Amino acid sequence: MGTSTSSSGGRPGSPFDPEWLAPDGADGAIDSDAPAAPENTIAPDRRFGPARSQLGAFLRSGNRDDLRGATRSMVSKGMGGASRAASTMRSTARGAGALGQFLIAAREGTDQRVTDWVTRCRAANLSANDLALEVLKEAIPESGSIDEESLRDAGAEALAKLYENHPDVDIFDLTDAQIAEVVGLTIAIQICQRIDMQLGQTYEKLKHDPAQIQERRADIREWVWAEVRVVMEEKKASHADPKSLAQSILQSALKVFAE
Repeated sequence: MGTSTSSSGGRPGSPFDPEWLAPDGADGAIDSDAPAAPENTIAPDRRFGPARSQLGAFLRSGNRDDLRGATRSMVSKGMGGASRAASTMRSTARGAGALGQFLIAAREGTDQRVTDWVTRCRAANLSANDLALEVLKEAIPESGSIDEESLRDAGAEALAKLYENHPDVDIFDLTDAQIAEVVGLTIAIQICQRIDMQLGQTYEKLKHDPAQIQERRADIREWVWAEVRVVMEEKKASHADPKSLAQSILQSALKVFAE
């Protein structure tokens, strides 16, 4: 579920959001109609402790009620609520939306730069994996962001999943539904990466068979995607623009996980 490493959850007296996170609007992540980000107040001590305990219970039992409790605590207490969590993860909405916009441009042929790129890629006859990497280089150009590596990983995994679900798909001519699926998958995978980053110490502290840990992590991924997919299906009809769709999916999904 990505390359993000687990976090201790911040020192006592630290703010919810890390210092390196750009203010809203500074990185172009949030649209002008997006809700204002909450003030970055001091987070409670051991804010991810209850979530880690419940994740440990899930790892032992496989009970999804324990998993739901872990994500609820992670978002509501650990990340300060759904609204703050959406602000903290705004690069997720930005990246997923940019990927969706690029896929539309590749299909529509309205951007000459993208059209020329498509022509070069078709001529190169790239493998599906190499083509996905080229798409991500164009859609999410390097900016030096700390979140960038995990975002690219999420996009690559989302495109791989698209090929798995639709083996004969033409990435240069995706339907609106397929593009929405890529956007939703990218967001779901980023949420899984966030679970790994904030709660991953639980994997290290509990003495479980590595195969069982991977089985549970696969279950987390399946469950998160199922929840995000429901939100995506509800939102995609009313959001033709991938950028607004991505923002809406992320905000709504985090509300679901916080409930």
